[in-house]
Amino acid sequence: MSARRDVLTAAGIALALALLLTWPVVLDPFDSMIGHPGNDTWNHAWGYWWLLDGVVSNGALPSHTDLLNYPDGGSLFFIDAFNAIWSMPLAIAGGVPLAVNAVVIAGFFWNAFGAWLLGRYVLRDKWLAWVPAVIFASSAHLLGQTYNGITETSNAGWIPFYLWTLLRLMDRPTWKRAALLGAALAICSISNFYYGLFGVVASVIFVLHRLIREPRRVLWWRFAVATIGGAVLYAAMVLPVLQALQSSIDAADAMVNRDPEFVWESLLNHNITDLVSMFRPGRVYSPDLKAEYGEDLLIIVYLGWTALVLAVVGLWQHRPRRDLSLWLAMLVIFAVFALGPFLYVGGDYLRYEGQRVPLPFLVFFKAFPLFERISHPFRFVVPATIGLGMLAGFGVKELGRRFTLDSRIAAGGATALILVELLALSPAPWPLPRCDAEIPAVYAELSGGAVLDLPITVPNLERAVYTWYQTSHGLPSPYGLNDPIPAPLAANPLTGLLVQVEASRTGSLPHLLPDLELVAGAHMLRAQGYRFIVVHEALYPDSKRDHVTAILDGLFGEPQRGDGVAVYHL
Repeated sequence: MSARRDVLTAAGIALALALLLTWPVVLDPFDSMIGHPGNDTWNHAWGYWWLLDGVVSNGALPSHTDLLNYPDGGSLFFIDAFNAIWSMPLAIAGGVPLAVNAVVIAGFFWNAFGAWLLGRYVLRDKWLAWVPAVIFASSAHLLGQTYNGITETSNAGWIPFYLWTLLRLMDRPTWKRAALLGAALAICSISNFYYGLFGVVASVIFVLHRLIREPRRVLWWRFAVATIGGAVLYAAMVLPVLQALQSSIDAADAMVNRDPEFVWESLLNHNITDLVSMFRPGRVYSPDLKAEYGEDLLIIVYLGWTALVLAVVGLWQHRPRRDLSLWLAMLVIFAVFALGPFLYVGGDYLRYEGQRVPLPFLVFFKAFPLFERISHPFRFVVPATIGLGMLAGFGVKELGRRFTLDSRIAAGGATALILVELLALSPAPWPLPRCDAEIPAVYAELSGGAVLDLPITVPNLERAVYTWYQTSHGLPSPYGLNDPIPAPLAANPLTGLLVQVEASRTGSLPHLLPDLELVAGAHMLRAQGYRFIVVHEALYPDSKRDHVTAILDGLFGEPQRGDGVAVYHL
């Protein structure tokens, strides 16, 4: 009874922490969504709707769409299918925004609760377990990923939960524990393939550590047999999903491509991890994607000085050292992997004799097929915070002993300091921004044909709001997930001119417009199946808006206006 009460109490605290971290979206869960409107929020929300529509309409999860990249469409695997599926009842009952918000809140809840389970098992104290739980659940990285609107990465609690099942299986191998181990790692992988890989790497660290430090504590033969049983369950759950993902990526019409050249360019020029950023507080970002690419995405790997100081206390004071060596290995190994293929310090690559300094990630990237698909190495900081949290937990334990503090008081004071630092002083924005989920009413009136939203040259992720509006009208759109300007629009005389007008720095239109070409371009759009052009007037500077609407007025007549948009009927 006491154990059940402890679990229920922990669940309540984890829920309160989740609501704090996502506040105040719980006050308006139906009309807004957690995440920055210039990031991946819209694409992920569209994915929730797309899967739901496929299940409701066809009774199956879709793997191809004609709604994006019109007129070609393409093969697509929605990367957060796991969360989209379990939240479908909420989407049906209250709408997609409710489902997205519930997933994020539930993710933070599970991050805290999963880490608490692991912390209680390792630290042998239900209150000290909140030190690693708060460090993990409130990490600057996970808050940053939620800011970026990437819902599958903010739901990281399956990693500590899986590690909890692994420790329990090593301590007492049984078939029941083996089944839980296999299922936990499978869900970890299905919910986020990065996290599944992290679980595999952590498994190697855990088993090697036990072999080296405490080989007699494990009944190795029973453990091996039980692990094989868990692996069979894991394979049965994961392989079909992995095959679907692989088929989507390898398809000739793949809408999301992860070819080696793309991954390599991302590693070196975009998804860079700066060593300094692990330790530098404040809203300073390196790389600064806003300055470099005009993107609002944040790469955050900040560890937190409160946690680091507590970890040092633990390393300095706690005995026996074998209690700490596993978690130190977790922290160091995953933090080094998080730095990517080459050492990047203070805004530039560190060089020795003119060559970039290589790191262990590069060896694994070249040697193992799973690593060659990793374009976001900074995500390795997630399991590193588990190691950091456990070390900090031991540090708080030692401080409590030294000053004869009850573990509840020691843990409460430490977690309060950790929260204040991460929410107020770290690079992570808090409170988290929200997207206005309201869709202009005019979209619901559109039917029959494709829709072209303007402007075209809005940054890729910001333009993804058009995909969200598609959840109202359900008609095809020319925009994909990665293409800055779709090739058919660039080739069309009308839309090609509109792109030039949007991108031009001049304050006036040319004196002579290619009238025949513009008319031909309009006929081409009509022949391709377009029936509506929707101009989002607020997204244009005044002069650009006037130029675009003047061209379209001349071709299609006066538009229908309302809710800040002008709709031209072709």
